[in-house]
Amino acid sequence: MHTGKGSLILRGGRRIPVIYRFGSNHGDTREGFLDCDVSEIDPGVLLDRLTVICDDGTSVIIAVMHSSDRYLAVIGRLGGP
Repeated sequence: MHTGKGSLILRGGRRIPVIYRFGSNHGDTREGFLDCDVSEIDPGVLLDRLTVICDDGTSVIIAVMHSSDRYLAVIGRLGGP
């Protein structure tokens, strides 16, 4: 499991702090959970293509598979720099 802190970047540039827990890292794919508070966000925003910037500078382009006010279940692929 790969864990750390980072930021979820929403459309329009808004950043939400996250703790990420990626359970797989086969090649350039990722799957796991983002612990974050999205209770104040319109759920429709989570349907967009989103980016997670990890604390080590890695970016992951994600799709949200399931959401609650406290976490997001995601799949993704490593993005560019």
